[in-house]
Amino acid sequence: MKTNKYIILLSVLFLGFSSCNEEEWLKEEAYDFYSADNSFRTESQFNQAVASLYNLTDLYTVWGGATSHFIFQYTTDIAYNAIGPNSELNSYEDRLTPEYVRVRTPWERSYEIIAQANTIIGRIDGEDTEFSSEEKRNQLKAEALFFRAFTYRYLGILYGGVPLSLEEVTVPRRDYVRATQAEVFAQCIEDLKFAVANLPDVSELGSEARITDAVANHLLAELYIIVGDYDKAIASASSVINNPNYALMTERFGSKLNEDGDVYGDLFRRGNQNRSSGNTEGLWIAQYEYNVTGGGRGSIITQYLGPQYYLLQGKADNKNLFIGPTNQNGGRGIGWFAPSDFMLNDVWESVPGDMRNSEYNIIRDLVVDNPESVYYGQKMVESDAIKSIDTYRRQWTAIFAKTTPINDFPEELFVDFETGEVTRNASQTFRDHYQMRLAETYLLRAEAYLGKDQTGLAADDINELRKRAQAPLVSASDIDIDFILDERARELHFEEYRLLTLKRLGKLVERVTDHNPYYNGTYDTGFVIQDYHNLWPIPQQEIERNTEAVLEQNPGYAN
Repeated sequence: MKTNKYIILLSVLFLGFSSCNEEEWLKEEAYDFYSADNSFRTESQFNQAVASLYNLTDLYTVWGGATSHFIFQYTTDIAYNAIGPNSELNSYEDRLTPEYVRVRTPWERSYEIIAQANTIIGRIDGEDTEFSSEEKRNQLKAEALFFRAFTYRYLGILYGGVPLSLEEVTVPRRDYVRATQAEVFAQCIEDLKFAVANLPDVSELGSEARITDAVANHLLAELYIIVGDYDKAIASASSVINNPNYALMTERFGSKLNEDGDVYGDLFRRGNQNRSSGNTEGLWIAQYEYNVTGGGRGSIITQYLGPQYYLLQGKADNKNLFIGPTNQNGGRGIGWFAPSDFMLNDVWESVPGDMRNSEYNIIRDLVVDNPESVYYGQKMVESDAIKSIDTYRRQWTAIFAKTTPINDFPEELFVDFETGEVTRNASQTFRDHYQMRLAETYLLRAEAYLGKDQTGLAADDINELRKRAQAPLVSASDIDIDFILDERARELHFEEYRLLTLKRLGKLVERVTDHNPYYNGTYDTGFVIQDYHNLWPIPQQEIERNTEAVLEQNPGYAN
C-alpha cells in the first residue's frame, strides 16, 4: 500500500511537471546507447574525449607519414623528395594547386581536431556535467583550448585566414567565410591564455602523456612572436626556461648511457624522451608503446629518410656491399626524401666540433658487411668502394641517427642476431617523439630578443645550446634571423615542422631558392618558387562544398 502511494505521488508530480514544461516532457533521452548528449556528462567521458585530441594530433603530425609530417621537411631548405623532381610536391608551381590531395588533407584533418575540441569546450560547462572539482573541469577545458589553438596556429601559418569555427556544429553548414590571418592568431592567443592559467605545472602532472602550462607557454611565445608582441613572447618563453623542473640535458643519460655516444644523441634513443628516464628537456612528448594496442603507430621517418644503402654495389666486383638492412646501419630505409647539401654539409662549416654533427649523430660512412665483397670490413666511402649512386641520392647520403633506432631495433625484427640483419619492418623509430623540447624554447626567445634588437641576449640563448653541443660560441654581431634559422636546422633538424617555421618568418621563398637542390641549380629542373607560395591554396573541394557563401581563394591560385 505504501509503495502504491509513492507511485501515485510520482505520477502526479510527473504530470504536474509535464503540464508546466511540455518541451522537456517530449524531449527524447537515449538510455540504451551513447549519443552526443549523454556522452559528455561525466569527468571520465570528458577525459576520454580530450584523450582523443592527443591521439588525433599525434596521428596527424607524427605518426601519419608522408601526407603530414614529411611534407613539412622535403619542401624546404633542409630536404627534398629524392624519388625525383616529378614526384609529389617538388614543383611548387606545378603541384601546389587547389586540387592537390596533399593540400586538402591537412585542412580536413585539422578541422576534425577542431570539431572535437569545440564539442568539448561547448559542453564542459553544462549544468548536468559532473566533475570531481572545478579545477579538474578547467584543466580538461584548457587542454581542449590548447589543441584548438595548436591546430588553428597550424592552419593560419599554412593557409593564412581560414574559417574560424568556435562552436560545436550539429547540422551541416555551407556558409563559411574566412577570418583574417590576424583574427586566427588572436583567437589562438586567447585560447592559450586560458590554457596557461588552468593547466598544471609539470610537478603536479600525473601522466607523462599530458600537456602542462609550460607547453601552452611555449606555443604562446611563438604566437606572440608571430603578432610582433616580443615582450610577451619573452615573458612566455622565460616562464618555461626559468621553471626549475626543466633544464637542457648536458650530461649523458638514459638507456644507452654506457655505450659510445654523446648527450645530444641520448635525447633520441629509445626510452629516453620522458621524465621518467631522467630527461628534463622534453616538454610535450607524443607517446608510443611497442606491441601495445592503441600504443601508436610509430614514426616511419626511419623508412622515408633512411637511404637504400643495402642496394649499393662495389665498383671493383659489382657485388652488393651489404647483406641487407641491418640493425647497426639504421634498418630499412627507402630514401623517399633526402637531406639537402645545406643540411648535410653547409650548415656545419661554421661550427667545427659541434656535437650535433658528431659521428654518432650523422653517420657519413658504413663498414661493408657482405663477406663476398672485396671491400668486406672496409669503410665504403673512405675506400671509394661505391660503384655508383642514383641521381637523386636515394641510395646514399648519410644517416641521421635521431631518425632511426640504430643499434636498438626490437628483437622481433632480427633475421640474424650475429650479422644484425633485420626484416623489412625495421622501418620506424619505435620510440616516443618530441612535439616540443626546451631547446626550441631558447630559440624562440632568441627570436623575440632579435625582434627587440637585443641581439646580445639572443646570442646568450643560442650559446646555451652551443655549450651543450661543444660548438663555438657566438656574439651579438652574429645574430640575424637567418642565423637563427641555421641554428634551428642544427638543433631541430627533422624534428621541427620546418615548412611552418619558414612560412611564419616569411623566409620560405628565399631559403628554398638558395638551398633546395630542385631550385638552386643542383638539378636542372627549371623550378621556381614565388612569393604567393608562402601560403597554400584553399582546397578546391572546400570552396565547392561551401555553396551558401564565398570561401575566397588565396592570391596566385586559380579556382
